[in-house]
Amino acid sequence: MIVAGFTTAEDGIAREMALLQQEQPAALLWSSGTPSLVLPAALRRIPRVQDVAVQAERAGIPVVTRRSGGGIVPQGPGTLNLAMVLPAPPGFQLEDGYRLICNSLAEALTRFDIRSTTGACEHAFCDGTWNVLVEGRKLAGTAQRWRSAGSGPIVLAHAAILVTRPDPAHWAMMEQLHRAAFPGNAELRLEAHVALTDILGARTNPESFPGALARAAEDRLSRLITREFKAA
Repeated sequence: MIVAGFTTAEDGIAREMALLQQEQPAALLWSSGTPSLVLPAALRRIPRVQDVAVQAERAGIPVVTRRSGGGIVPQGPGTLNLAMVLPAPPGFQLEDGYRLICNSLAEALTRFDIRSTTGACEHAFCDGTWNVLVEGRKLAGTAQRWRSAGSGPIVLAHAAILVTRPDPAHWAMMEQLHRAAFPGNAELRLEAHVALTDILGARTNPESFPGALARAAEDRLSRLITREFKAA
């Protein structure tokens, strides 16, 4: 497990892409020190999104692009990211990648007596079928990127976990970007989300969670690789 702190989200995203290029099993747990908003590069090319992005950057909120799809995601000290890279075993499907990342997070949460589910969450940012939910509210979003290699597909599964909910200024700008990118879609609502600081309780230090998540991710990645080796 690689645990890293980056100055910007761009640095963290670049490290994930570098691990994908290496084509070896790896797990990366990271956060960035500079608050920013991250959105797919395809969305940034929309003129009305460009206009809002310029407003955000003038307000001191960097807007960063990523290669994967989806919606706008907050990054910074309040977001913890888990990336898992592995050569896809025979028969490994997109759903298996989502189960790997979501179940790693679910296992870590159970160590704090917190139960989670997966599913869509109306009014959540970057909504999708493979959100990780606690009591019906979105705690984490997930995404994947696959790369073809000579030995077969290489999978990068990623989760962005809210440690704290976005501050009002970032939330307001994220809402503007969402409306510009997805006119006609459901509006974003802060109450559709939950953060680790909300669910861990006053007696639990949120800083203890990354260690539990690292162990869960390493265990699941190791078991998957071991099964593939035995099958070979």
